[in-house]
Formats: sequence, structure tokens, C-alpha cells
Amino acid sequence: MLDRFVRLNRKAIYMRELTLFETGYLAGLLLLSLVLPLLISLRSPQDAATKKSCMKTVWAGQAFLALAAVVVLASSLFAPYAAAFGLVSCLWCALVLHRQFPAAPRTV
Repeated sequence: MLDRFVRLNRKAIYMRELTLFETGYLAGLLLLSLVLPLLISLRSPQDAATKKSCMKTVWAGQAFLALAAVVVLASSLFAPYAAAFGLVSCLWCALVLHRQFPAAPRTV
């Protein structure tokens, strides 16, 4: 009974093939998605309020990168612009994150 229902409601889903450039854009966005979590893990703040603020910045950067990846998958026309947007948003979030870190005391 269930098999008949599934067979009746099956729709064809057509997916386009990705070009080499689009695959490269996705690979680059995937590598960029590692930058912000690694940056916060290397210089993790001890203060709870600062850590929460830093995590919000990391999540915002990840959301921007996910949005760029969805645009790359959805449209071949806007794929280069989405990849550039992902790169700029990752750099922007990294700079914001760097400013949120407390200044390390210099020991000579």
C-alpha cells in the first residue's frame, strides 16, 4: 500500500551538473568555513560575555558562508559573486573577531 502511494507521488527532480569553477568555489567556501572556528579555538577568550560575543560573530560568518554556498549551488550566473561575497564576509568576520579578542599582555 505504501509503495503504491510513493510511486504515485514521485516527481522527477532535475539537477544540473556543476562546472569545474563552481566545484572550486564550493571547495574554497568549505575551506573558508574552517577559518573562524580555528581562529576562536586558538585565541579563546576566558570571559563568558566576550566568548558569547565571539561565538555570535563566528555563527554570523558561518551563516554568510552557507548562504554563499547555496547561491553557488542554485545559480551558475551568480556563483563567482557569491564566492567573492563569502570570501569578503569571512575576512570581515575574522577582523571583527580579532578586535573582540582581549589584548594579550606582552612579556619580554
